Amino acid sequence: MRLLLLCFLLVACARPPQVALAPPYRIGVAGGEVRVVVAGMRSPQEAEPYRVLARGLGEVLGVRVEVFGQRTYAGVLEALRRGEAEMGFLCSLAAGVGVEEGFLEVILATQPKVPYRSLILVRADSPYRKLEQLAGKPFAFTDPLSNTGHAWPRLAARDLGEGFFARAFFTYGHDRALMALKEGLAEGAAVDAVVYEALGVPGLRPLWEGPQDPAPPVVVLKGLPQGSQERLRQALLAFAATPKGREALKALYLEGFAPATGEAYRLVYRRAREVLP
Repeated sequence: MRLLLLCFLLVACARPPQVALAPPYRIGVAGGEVRVVVAGMRSPQEAEPYRVLARGLGEVLGVRVEVFGQRTYAGVLEALRRGEAEMGFLCSLAAGVGVEEGFLEVILATQPKVPYRSLILVRADSPYRKLEQLAGKPFAFTDPLSNTGHAWPRLAARDLGEGFFARAFFTYGHDRALMALKEGLAEGAAVDAVVYEALGVPGLRPLWEGPQDPAPPVVVLKGLPQGSQERLRQALLAFAATPKGREALKALYLEGFAPATGEAYRLVYRRAREVLP
């Protein structure tokens, strides 16, 4: 089992699979289609609620919505940068990159049921009690542009020696990081506290937790007409208030959405950029 899992993780880290993209199309939502890109930071089954929310836009707007995924946050950013999607669900750090580079705008923030922060986890029966004890141990990150699954642990350990994460690897998924930890492929793993609570994986315990940050947002491509942005925002809020929308939010451990702007996410990026690859 451990050998199969290791092979899976190595393949995932070396060649993260991506969903083929259809040709780009004219930007705009009035009378046309909307494309939404979702990061694959959770398994396809666990990520389905995001797709439900995205497809719900079409039910409210009366247009066909296409939803596609990219395995990494960099892939999501590139799809948005090229204009192959108009809307995306991103983590706080990746959204900050798009805001800083000037091609994304934040239209809503998610409202998690627990504070959005980074957790470094270990197995419940492990001997580790302090972050320093994980120095040089196998460690599971999620994605290079993950705020909770990469940047904050790097920031937390920056004064603990250059080789602290010498044996770290990326799993490109919060659930896969937890799986690597459970199976003994890693001695520590960094994940989003909201995802950790939502998945309810037993046999693990937090060793370190970061400060609360702005929750992951919903972003749109900069340059959309203001009316189109507002229609997308209002449509997502309307669908989130339906029974199907509330069920999707519950599965993601979210209570809803809140107004937000890009400046808070720009600050997340500026704080983290010193530790990014």
